[in-house]
Amino acid sequence: MFKKAISTIICITMLFSISTTAFATETVTNEMDTLDVLIAAGTYLNSESTTEACISENTYLNGIVPLFNSAGETVAYYVTFSPTGYAVVNNNIDNPTVIEFGEGNNQIIEEILNEVSSPYIIYNNPIDIYGGSSKSLLQQKPSSKDLFDYYPDLKENNSVLANQHDEYKQSLLQYYGMMRGDGDYGFIDLADMPSGSYTSDTILSATSTDWAIMDEFDDIANNHCGATAVTNLALYFAQRGKTNLKINNSKLDTFKAVHKIVDDGPVMTIAGKAKEYFKNRGYTLNYSSISHFDEIKTATTNNRPCGVLLADGLFSWHWILSVGWRQYSNGGNYMRIMDGWYDTVNRYYKLNTGSTWISATEYWVN
Repeated sequence: MFKKAISTIICITMLFSISTTAFATETVTNEMDTLDVLIAAGTYLNSESTTEACISENTYLNGIVPLFNSAGETVAYYVTFSPTGYAVVNNNIDNPTVIEFGEGNNQIIEEILNEVSSPYIIYNNPIDIYGGSSKSLLQQKPSSKDLFDYYPDLKENNSVLANQHDEYKQSLLQYYGMMRGDGDYGFIDLADMPSGSYTSDTILSATSTDWAIMDEFDDIANNHCGATAVTNLALYFAQRGKTNLKINNSKLDTFKAVHKIVDDGPVMTIAGKAKEYFKNRGYTLNYSSISHFDEIKTATTNNRPCGVLLADGLFSWHWILSVGWRQYSNGGNYMRIMDGWYDTVNRYYKLNTGSTWISATEYWVN
């Protein structure tokens, strides 16, 4: 059981950024960090105590959402996986139990997430849940009982479960060693690319787009590679004729509007947020997940930039755009990229060298 649980969690942790900065700061005593939440959800959903394992080594994390009580404390986290599986995890490192779980999702929470951008969700029990965009108004809503009234044992220590949880966590941290990576994603300047014969292609207007880089926004944002990537999608399609995507013909104004939607990182997915920004500017952004180099080539042929998430280490993740490709006759597949650090697309990434290709999405506008 131990090896099975660890192998599954290792697989899943390679698919998202482990950082507490994505969560609210108002928390109960002995709060969980992001890795704690993932371990609690993943080990339980894959455990022999469930009727059937809800996650496997082919499982991907969709997201983690904080859940509050009316006092403003983070009492739990809602964790969802793809293709299926969800869990609500108690926010107590001394009792890292799962409050509810199953295949699919919690429909009440999903309805709130679909209706409100960045909602504040109050969770009293699996069916007494409500949420909205205003924290103050929700806290005024009368509720006879909160989560700990329904389940007072969630506040109590569970030494057996806590010790098992800590054993899993220490094994994970030991397995990964250098958790934050070396900061080098393996990006290559054009001048340093290998010699030899190759074929290549680049999307139209990639070299003429006035790209944004993260340094331009360091004074107003933090850990903002996701917001920068979405800004660059907007700037690219503005260059292709969708001019309303570039606000006031300004990269800064465009980034500010995008950042209000995407926010600071870590951001695990950007497609939905990008679609929201494009809709606000009067355009329909379409997207589709891709996972193979041949699909990168096809997207390039169709002049579709691709948002790509890379992992340099357990705690080190970065969003870039793929704007083309290069393939050497003697071997070696490369993406041509806008890396968010240099204002040029004369940069390349050799697939899964220097960092791991986690996900990619191609984008186009009707």
